[in-house]
Amino acid sequence: RMGCLCLRKFSSYPSVPQEIMNTLRMNTALSRSQIKYLYIRFHQFSGGGKDPPSHLHKYNFYSGLLQLNPLLPTILNSMFGNKVTITFVDFALFLSTFQAHSLKTSNELKNVMMDKKLRLIFNMYDNNKDGRITKYDLVVVVHKLFSNLLDHVQIMRIVNTIMKEMDHTDSNQIMFQDFCKAFAVFDMTEMMVTWIPEYHGRTTDDL
Repeated sequence: RMGCLCLRKFSSYPSVPQEIMNTLRMNTALSRSQIKYLYIRFHQFSGGGKDPPSHLHKYNFYSGLLQLNPLLPTILNSMFGNKVTITFVDFALFLSTFQAHSLKTSNELKNVMMDKKLRLIFNMYDNNKDGRITKYDLVVVVHKLFSNLLDHVQIMRIVNTIMKEMDHTDSNQIMFQDFCKAFAVFDMTEMMVTWIPEYHGRTTDDL
């Protein structure tokens, strides 16, 4: 999860522009109320000024409990890619990839979301974005997760185990195809989900 998802109380929140609402409704499984919620969250990351922001920088996300997440830099690198700033649509599309499926989600959309999720997760591990996960890449991620709990020897033991399980070509690196196979065996894509709340309160359109 992207840290605390609680909304601070205001008399009203900015409304989602209709064009953006239509775009996200067409390209994701997000409901209207979930899009409203994410729009408000996006607004709060900017500092909650009078006007909703058009873009956010990485530094906007380093606030509150969120900055305590050891994987925050990795998540943001995946979210931003090569961009200096992101729009609300970028933000919502990224989070929708990890959205838990509902009974209304079509099999076609589930498959599209699974492929996108696998690519995003792979890129989170691929530290230098060269299309493969090396032992160094694994060390970086595992160290971020467990450096406060495990010593170097224990971290390397975990890294070696992961490499042994996923490296089907004995090349001391994990390719995307190997990565997908490992996730399929453990059905891990269904476990790596986020629940996006719905917002049913007032927005500026209601005033």
